Amino acid sequence: MTSAASPPKRGVTVSVVPLVPAWRVDRTFDYALPVNLRASVGVGSLVRVPFGARRTRAIVTAVAEGDASGLEEVIALVAGAPVAPGVMTEVLTWLAQRYVCPLGRAFQRAVPARVRMRVAAPTALETGRAAQHLPSYDGGDALLDALHKRTPGAWCVRTLPGVDRGTLITELVEAALAHGGQALVAVPEVRFGSAVIDSLTERWPGLARLDSAQPDNERAHAWLRVGAGAPLGAGGRSTVLAPAGELRLIVIDEEHHPSYKEDRSPRYDARKVALQRAALGRAVCVFIGPTPSVETGAAALNGAFGSVVGSRAEARALRPVVETVAPPRDRVFSRELHQRIQGALRAGERSALLVSARGYARALWCAACARSVRCPVCERGLFYDRVLTSVRCSHCRWRAPAPTSCPSCDSGALRYLGAGSERLSEQLAKAFPRARIARMDPDLIGHLDQDGPPHDVDIYVTTWIGTKPAIRPPVSLVGVLDADSLLRRPDWRAAENAYQALAAMAEWAGPASDGGRLVVQTAEPNHYSVQAVIRGDYDFFLRHELAQRAELGYPPYSELIRATSYGMRRQGLIERAAGLARAAGARVLGPIEIDTVVGPGELEEGLEILIKATDAEPVARALRGILASTPAGSRLRIDVDPR
Repeated sequence: MTSAASPPKRGVTVSVVPLVPAWRVDRTFDYALPVNLRASVGVGSLVRVPFGARRTRAIVTAVAEGDASGLEEVIALVAGAPVAPGVMTEVLTWLAQRYVCPLGRAFQRAVPARVRMRVAAPTALETGRAAQHLPSYDGGDALLDALHKRTPGAWCVRTLPGVDRGTLITELVEAALAHGGQALVAVPEVRFGSAVIDSLTERWPGLARLDSAQPDNERAHAWLRVGAGAPLGAGGRSTVLAPAGELRLIVIDEEHHPSYKEDRSPRYDARKVALQRAALGRAVCVFIGPTPSVETGAAALNGAFGSVVGSRAEARALRPVVETVAPPRDRVFSRELHQRIQGALRAGERSALLVSARGYARALWCAACARSVRCPVCERGLFYDRVLTSVRCSHCRWRAPAPTSCPSCDSGALRYLGAGSERLSEQLAKAFPRARIARMDPDLIGHLDQDGPPHDVDIYVTTWIGTKPAIRPPVSLVGVLDADSLLRRPDWRAAENAYQALAAMAEWAGPASDGGRLVVQTAEPNHYSVQAVIRGDYDFFLRHELAQRAELGYPPYSELIRATSYGMRRQGLIERAAGLARAAGARVLGPIEIDTVVGPGELEEGLEILIKATDAEPVARALRGILASTPAGSRLRIDVDPR
C-alpha cells in the first residue's frame, strides 16, 4: 500500500534575478520567502539567496502566494530600501534584451557599490514657485500643463544660447513635484562640474547627489535615499537607473552629449532607457539643450515628441558675429584671425583659439625619404609632445622618446608638421609677445578640474575638451583653426558633431551686442553645418542632415548595431552574426578588419559588421543566442545604438 502524497507546502514565493553576470544563469529563479521577511521584502528588494554552493545577492522581480515545496529560502534582506521599485524590474529586463547582455549584468546596474540597511527617511521638497522662464518659450505652457496634470510623454526643449538651463530644469521639477512624486535629472560629464546640479542644490540642498564624483559610500547612500522615496536625484548617465518608484519626471540635460552612451556591458544609451522608463511608468521625459541630437530633433519635428523652442528673435539677438576665412597655407592662423586677436588685445578683451590636436606637432615627416614616422603597433601617425620630448599615438596610446633620426632612412631631416596646442602657444607668443597665453587641453585638464581655468590670461589655447561649459572662461573672440577636421571625419555623425561643436563655440563667444565674434577657418564655408551656425538656425541644419540620412539609411531612418568578433574563430563568428541579422530582415555592411586598443601600445585584431535595422530589438534577440554559445577562445561584442 502506497502512502498518499504529501500536500503541497503553501507559502509566499519570490522570483529573483541573481546578480551573476553569466549567460548560463540568464533567467529568474524561485525561492520561498520566510515569515520573518514577508513584511519587508517586495518587488525591487535586494536580498541574499543560496545559489549553488555559495550565497549571492539577487533582486526580487515577483512575489506570489503558492506552492513553496522544495524551494530554498531567501536568507536575508540586504538593503534598507528597494533598488528596483515600480517598473524598474521591467526596465532592466528590457535593457538586458535590447543591449544583449545577461539579466544579471543588467540588474547589477541597479545596485550601488555599497549597500546599507539604515536609510534616512525622505523629506518633502518645498515646491510651488511659479515658472518665470519656460512660459516665454513656444510650447512652454503646454509642457508645464502636462507636468501639472501628470500627462505622460516625451518632450524636446531647445534652449536659447547662453541660457541658464539650471533655472529651466528647476522650473520643470517645481511643476512636476507640486503634488508629490519623484524626479531624476541626468547631466553629462559630472567630473567637469555641473551648473545644473549647482542650481538644483541651491534650490533644494537636500537633493540626492548620484554622480560618480561622490565617494562610493555617499553615492550609495544617496542611491538608497531615492529608493526610500527622496523626491529628487541628480547625477550622470546612471541616474536614469536610480530607484525612484514614484517617478513623475526624468530630465536629460544636453541629450546630444556622447557621454550618455555606456562603453562597457551593458552598453546602454541613457536616452533610450529614459524614454522606455517614462513610457512604462507613465512619467514625463524631457530632453533639454541648445542643439538636440538629430534623432530628437526629428522626433519633435514629426510630433512624436512635444516641442518647446525659444523665439527666433531672441535666438538671433544672442548670436555672435560669425566669420569664415580660408585656412592659410603657410601659417597656423590666418591674417584675418591675427587682426581679430590684435583688436581684442587692444580692447583689453580675451580670446580663445581651438585646435584639434594637443602636443607640439600632429605629425613627424622625413624630408629625405618623404615618409611619415608611424606607430610601430598600429601604423597610425604620431604626434610630438615637446614638453615631454616624446612621440605618442592617439589611437593605441603607444609612446616613446622622440627620435632624432628617421626610423626608415636614418636621416636627421625630420620635420614637424601641423600645429598642436603646444606649437600654437609658441607661435602666439612670437606673434603677440606681450600677451599672456595659457593652454587648456587634456594634458592639463586635471588642474582645471581642481582650480578652474586661470583668469589672468589674454589668449586661451585649447582643444575641444577645453570647451566644456563648466570650465569655459569668459571671452569675446573665439577662433576655430581647423573646422575641416570635424567636417571631414569618416563618421556618419560628422556633420552633426561639427554643427554642435561650432554652435557651442558661438555660445562661448557670446552675443554680438556684447562684442562676441566667432572666426571659423574652413575650406567649406558653404557646408550646411557651418551655414547653420552663421544663421543661428538649428532647423536649417536639421532639414539638410535629415535629407542626407534618409538617402544613406542612418538614424532616425534605421537603428544600428555594431558586432565585433575576436579570437581564433572570429571569421566564423562574424559570419554567423551577419547571417542571423539578415534573416531578421536587417542590412549588413562588412565585415572589415579592425584593431581594438586593449592597453597602451596593445591591440587586438577583430572583424566588424554594421547592421542597419528598422527595429534593433528582433536582431538583438537573434544575436543573443550566439553570445550564450560563443566558442572557447573567441568572443563577440554587440553594441546596440553605437555612438
